[in-house]
Amino acid sequence: MNLMRADMHKVICEEPRHGGGREKFGRRAQLVDDLFPKFESMRRPHRDRKCFGEHLSPLRRWLRSQVGRPWNLVYGEACGVIKPDSVVRNHIKTHLLEFVQRRTFLREGRVWCFTTGWRVSEMPVEQAASRWSPFYVHPCSGLLCEIAPTRRQLSWPEREAQQRAETCHWHGEETALLKLNGCWFECEMRPLPADESLKTYDSASRRMLNRREAEHRYGKPVFCLGKRQLSRAELKRFGLRNSSPSAN
Repeated sequence: MNLMRADMHKVICEEPRHGGGREKFGRRAQLVDDLFPKFESMRRPHRDRKCFGEHLSPLRRWLRSQVGRPWNLVYGEACGVIKPDSVVRNHIKTHLLEFVQRRTFLREGRVWCFTTGWRVSEMPVEQAASRWSPFYVHPCSGLLCEIAPTRRQLSWPEREAQQRAETCHWHGEETALLKLNGCWFECEMRPLPADESLKTYDSASRRMLNRREAEHRYGKPVFCLGKRQLSRAELKRFGLRNSSPSAN
């Protein structure tokens, strides 16, 4: 059995606090007295304040090692270590309870749970699962269980690349097949100037583009110099298909 460490609160929260310091950011130390408000709290002018750092992976790993044990025993063991004698230790207990869906019940053979969301108050534990709340207590056995991981959510750059792949296929460094208004074109691409402020006319989008806009559109800092529509034979060879503009 993997016992909880007595210094778990130190592992998770007690590190050098971030922020603060001797810098003058946000403290208005150089202003003359006439520019200060007449009434103000001592805290308000200090915007660069200190904050706690959190490393919750050790707590999540400890809970994963307790899967299959009765939740009452797991929680009792945790309370024996995380005693409510400081704000930091109570903070760890709060995260412990947030990781576990405890208000569960059976419905048509599936485990459901009550949620605190304002849209839906009841849902299957699989839908309520997230990286923040990956565990639940079985309503019949009372054992701690882990929700089976679902397909990993794509990050924003990955989703953007996936969407771009539907309309942009690269063939070499200077040739790209682009889907424009439902039709596929072979486009001659050239690199943009290194200066971010300069814009160059792009024949594919029919607008001026800078490097950032081009990377968002093509995945590279390039612009279209010229284009021609693909023939039926070329579409068949590349495995592409034209569509109506509304479907693009």
